[in-house]
Amino acid sequence: MKLTCTQMDILISFYLEDELSTALKRQVEEHLKACPVCHAKYDIIETMLEDLKCSLEINEPLPANIEDFKPRTSSEQYKIFKTNLSAYIDNELTNSENIKIKKFAINNKAARKELEDSYNIKKLMSDSFKKAKESAKCDFTRSTLRKLELDEEASLNFHPAIRFLIAFTISILVLGTIVLVSLSV
Repeated sequence: MKLTCTQMDILISFYLEDELSTALKRQVEEHLKACPVCHAKYDIIETMLEDLKCSLEINEPLPANIEDFKPRTSSEQYKIFKTNLSAYIDNELTNSENIKIKKFAINNKAARKELEDSYNIKKLMSDSFKKAKESAKCDFTRSTLRKLELDEEASLNFHPAIRFLIAFTISILVLGTIVLVSLSV
């Protein structure tokens, strides 16, 4: 069984965390060798994880000017940056908050890298969603509703007009039979 790209979107994180069975791990590796798109996604995610690990262990040299020192290593500013990063990417902050995030990212190499990685993740997710949406050839909502309509028809829950016609036809047949039976007696 070959894996699809949609399955790979789910399995890549488990593969990176070494949480797959040997057989599934082998299939993921085979797909990564054969599919340049999934391999590119894998490389981006792997790089982001490595950068994230490195950013937790930042050992940048101290700047010569004390004023340059404050914006780069202020843990309070970094906490504000981390807290507001998602809202910044989604344009949910006020102008003054946006400016603070931009200034901090400009002055801090790790923050700048984290911002780039976040944008890459957002783009990857958007592209994956678009690809999944385009590859879905069936409108599942409509097909489900149609199936429900068919089930309803099968259980004799017809439209009221159809039920009236059926009742009218049965009534005519019954009356006709009664007339014929009474004439033959």
